[in-house]
Amino acid sequence: MASVLTPEQGRFESFTGLVRTRRRRRRVSLSLVVGATLFGTMLVVAIFATLISPHDPYAIDLNHLLARPGSPGHLLGTDSLGRDLLSRIMYGARTSLLVSGLGMLGSMLVGVTAGLMAAFGGRIVELLVLRLIDVQLAFPYVLLAIAITTVVRPSVPVLIMLMVLAGWAGFARVVRSAALQEAAKDYVKAAALVGATRTRIARKYVFPNLLPPILVLCAMQMAAMVVFEATLSFLGMGIQPPTPSWGGIMLESKTYLEQAWWVATLPGVAILVTTVSLNLLADGLQTMFGARVRDA
Repeated sequence: MASVLTPEQGRFESFTGLVRTRRRRRRVSLSLVVGATLFGTMLVVAIFATLISPHDPYAIDLNHLLARPGSPGHLLGTDSLGRDLLSRIMYGARTSLLVSGLGMLGSMLVGVTAGLMAAFGGRIVELLVLRLIDVQLAFPYVLLAIAITTVVRPSVPVLIMLMVLAGWAGFARVVRSAALQEAAKDYVKAAALVGATRTRIARKYVFPNLLPPILVLCAMQMAAMVVFEATLSFLGMGIQPPTPSWGGIMLESKTYLEQAWWVATLPGVAILVTTVSLNLLADGLQTMFGARVRDA
């Protein structure tokens, strides 16, 4: 025979259940902590580069050309013009992260809009968006960048536009798939029954529930944008000298790889740390949001 709880016992069980649920939701994965710490450090360096950099990143010192790491006054050495490498990497973090962040935000806005339109815009709109996604994914990004930069002079706006073109399709595919899953749920059908338009359903009811996968994808796309920006800058189609960027520093050092390995290696290490931290952040966010869904 099933036991019956008294009101006092029921309140106690509800309280302990609430405490257990909150404890489970407070659990944060190690990857999230490590990723947020590393990426937060890179952001702090980028934001306060003017205050914490030991030298002017543009200052040429012909008396200290290609100084090795650990040289007096130059912790990470200098480049072929005697410019302090640590300062240039710090300022390069500001340039690379800013451009990559703008590219990621632009691709997110275009991709999320296109994904929602594909899910709620009707069959014709869906087919049009899907074909555009197929064309975008089938065209190599580097060839697209070369084709555009042969017509338009490389600049920061052009670089951001290339990033948006390279990244919007990934957002659109994920958002469309998740939106179609949400559209099959009862709350969406109930909203349609009471007369809500497709636009209102997509904006007010479905989009808030898509934020977890969008945030995870933002972290992953940010890592891809950092690599994409460095690749284009290394090929001479991104940030133009003398403005420091991680890919640009590596481009300037390609002639001196045998005698000054640190000039190309240390910006590469900065790119590696940033991309790893963003992927750890994405993995941690996915774990956290997944745990919340299971707890619900």
